[in-house]
Amino acid sequence: MQIGATLTRNRGDVISAFQYGLIVSILTALIGLANATRIFGELDRNTILTHLHSGTLGWITMGVIGVAIWIFGGSSASLRTPVRLSALVTALYVLAFWSGNFYARAATGVAELVAILGWWLWIWRRAMAAGGFGGMALHQLALTLSFTTLVIGSILGVAAQILYATGAMTPELGAKVIGDHASAQVAGYLVLAAVALGERFLSKSGGARSTAGLIQIYLLFLAGLSIAAGEGLGISPLTMISPLLQTVAIVIYLVRLGGAAVGTSWGSPAGARYPAISVPFLLMSIVLFGYVVSLLGQYQGDFTKIPPGVIHALDHAMFIGVMTNVLFGLIRSLDGKDGGLVDHVVFAGMNIGALGFITALVFVGAHTEAVRATAPIMGVSALLGIGIFLSRLRAEPA
Repeated sequence: MQIGATLTRNRGDVISAFQYGLIVSILTALIGLANATRIFGELDRNTILTHLHSGTLGWITMGVIGVAIWIFGGSSASLRTPVRLSALVTALYVLAFWSGNFYARAATGVAELVAILGWWLWIWRRAMAAGGFGGMALHQLALTLSFTTLVIGSILGVAAQILYATGAMTPELGAKVIGDHASAQVAGYLVLAAVALGERFLSKSGGARSTAGLIQIYLLFLAGLSIAAGEGLGISPLTMISPLLQTVAIVIYLVRLGGAAVGTSWGSPAGARYPAISVPFLLMSIVLFGYVVSLLGQYQGDFTKIPPGVIHALDHAMFIGVMTNVLFGLIRSLDGKDGGLVDHVVFAGMNIGALGFITALVFVGAHTEAVRATAPIMGVSALLGIGIFLSRLRAEPA
């Protein structure tokens, strides 16, 4: 499916958001490669947190902002200034993590939260204008609920930084708040954002409402809320029901769109094969998420006792296998160019590398030879894709 030609108004704003996200993702990929291969030895915690937040905020959330403008745009009013301000505060927040300064993290975190709230309000207004909850298309509904969960998770994340800066954070409270923050972002925000693009790319109806589609989206939203509330309030049944809700929702998603994903033209460099390959990675993410929740129950909510390899596997299944694929799919459709062999190298290398990397993390563990062997395939392919897409988007009026 080629969507680039259908996007006219706000096209430059969408491209700007992706350009900024791609630039930050260079840092994400380089730190990830250094951490996996240990080429510079063991990286400190501040650098690891920089890798995590440059990926989730600098790359994925700037990309999701671009998706929001694409889905809810259509206004002649330029959004270039809000996009630039968002990119600036995100970059400052990422650098604050690298600095290790808690005051800088708290201050820039508040600025980042304000930016996210601004986009959430913009999405909410556009969603209500598009018919509200009773009239929005499925992809619009999924993105609206996705950003709502992002706001909840971001409030928790910024609260944690403020507690650290004021010295009020204890190890027990830190484990609970950070775990709650991470759960809301992965289980609610990212899954729904991926589903929003899947609905738009893979559905033959172009996101037309259906009962099954609505059930699927609301179940995913409830799954994100239930684990956030369960972890935050210490209510185990709420935490444990989240994987069940997600499983039912993803089964519906697979029944509805799995055939379209399988039937995608895999040899074509067009953008549709990226969201298509995200579908099995989404299923993998749900399985890993359920496993993590079961371990949380076993360890009474203590994230620190979960094997690092399992956590890293879940992160990369979602961040690379799901989100980077769906975002690359939209960018690939926007640039509209056939890069020949290099497009196939990026697609195959990143996904084969990601599959090997995730498998190694789960079954062998973090920082093993298997991880060091597979990480460069994934990372170098992603870097190649970043460079190619940045080069192509430079020719666009953004």
